[in-house]
Amino acid sequence: MWLPKDERRLIEGYYINIGEAEKEEWYGMSNWIPVIRTLRVKDRAQEVKSYLKGGKSQSEHDKLDPKDRGGSMKKWLKYRNRINIANTSLKARKLIELRNHQSESDVKAISLTIQGYDLGKKYSSIPHTILLWCNEYKVWIILGLIISFVSVLVKILKD
Repeated sequence: MWLPKDERRLIEGYYINIGEAEKEEWYGMSNWIPVIRTLRVKDRAQEVKSYLKGGKSQSEHDKLDPKDRGGSMKKWLKYRNRINIANTSLKARKLIELRNHQSESDVKAISLTIQGYDLGKKYSSIPHTILLWCNEYKVWIILGLIISFVSVLVKILKD
């Protein structure tokens, strides 16, 4: 299954951090902003700390200078919204389970379902990611047609 960019990066990040199916971890959702902003998901995901292990919550992020949040406040809010939308979609696809914290609105308990764990494992491996992408977008068929077209064109031009 090929997911949209934000969902793909989050599920890979959750797999890297949680590492097990059905294991629940608490995270401040704002901490995942660097993960959806980069191509180096593995490096950024390893920097995200669990809320119970010293990770920041939204209220602590509010005290930071907007530059430390990833640029302007408008961009920071846009990224937070993208994370919320991606999490909602992942939950609807039954790839993750989410629970809200009692007192911190930005903190959520995240657990990967078995399907989410398997997909996260595939996304964290480059060969599997390439195969998923090619299968989803039927690249093999398109590449075959392009190669056929070019070879016929070359043959015509030679004659």
